[in-house]
Amino acid sequence: MEDIMGGGSWDTSAYASSASSRKAAGIDDFDYDVKVQSGRASGIHASLDPTTVAGPTSPLAGQNVRESRDSDEHPDSVPIAVFFDVTGSMGGIPRILQTKLSSLMDVIIAKAQLKDPQVLVGAIGDATCDRYPFQVGQFESDNRFDDALRSIILEGGGGGQIKESYALAYRFAAYHTVSDAWEKRGKKGYFFTMGDEMPWPKVSADDVRRIFGVEAEADETVEELIAKVQEKWEVFHLFAMDGGYPDLTEIQDRWRKLLGERFVKVEDSSLVCEIIAGLIYMLETAHDVDTVVGDMGLKGSAGASVKNALVPVSKGRVPSHVAKGNLPKVRGKGAGGVSRI
Repeated sequence: MEDIMGGGSWDTSAYASSASSRKAAGIDDFDYDVKVQSGRASGIHASLDPTTVAGPTSPLAGQNVRESRDSDEHPDSVPIAVFFDVTGSMGGIPRILQTKLSSLMDVIIAKAQLKDPQVLVGAIGDATCDRYPFQVGQFESDNRFDDALRSIILEGGGGGQIKESYALAYRFAAYHTVSDAWEKRGKKGYFFTMGDEMPWPKVSADDVRRIFGVEAEADETVEELIAKVQEKWEVFHLFAMDGGYPDLTEIQDRWRKLLGERFVKVEDSSLVCEIIAGLIYMLETAHDVDTVVGDMGLKGSAGASVKNALVPVSKGRVPSHVAKGNLPKVRGKGAGGVSRI
């Protein structure tokens, strides 16, 4: 039987059962990371290899792309990509996300009314010094994105220059993603990075060759890459105020210059799932912040923290479902999902 990307649906019961089974067996949720750190495994997990190409049944077979496609099962797919800085103190954030996936998906599907979300997860390091500077999964409709998340190597590196390779995620989104949401309906996906440092100013052609396994014509600045990504994605950076540099204005000023109100300050990183879900909910429905926070059942300090993150975005938002300009030219039929390699 073919293994189809984007097939199946998120199952909270299966997620909980899998977590219970791992706990009973004494298996770490991030078991692949444990194996790499102990020398029992090496290299980026196959499901997160940035050099992976589309399979033979894809209209883009052989190309280095990740595809979010419609199918009979999921006719209205919407891509959601989440990338975490896994250097230094940020390495624990994927663990937080992993424990709250059911809440994230419940809000996205039930509250934001995205019936066919397809989630991709990835990790960002430092291309100047880390062994694993970029890891990226596939767009998934079912629990396989939990599998990919738990296969991330939490390297904990970084070079100490208050800069990390966030621009690799923008390079990926600009050149290595396609979606039926955009190509058929002119609807942008949701693209999140999270970290506590600023981006390196450019991605070099050598970085692209070394990390993605493809040729690039020239170096590109982070400004150029973000501009390209914003054409087809709602782009956010979640800044961890409880990370290593909460008071360094240089970092915050840099991100504000790049993203404006889409620079989102996260006071409590344990609420990252709630903030991601809240942002999507708010843009999909055009509800006000108080309604979004209330509908998510958030109260007290948690509700206040999430509200503080959402308010700046709410002032300048345009609902995501409102397409502007002409619809893009469709690059391929993409019907029925995309086969893996």
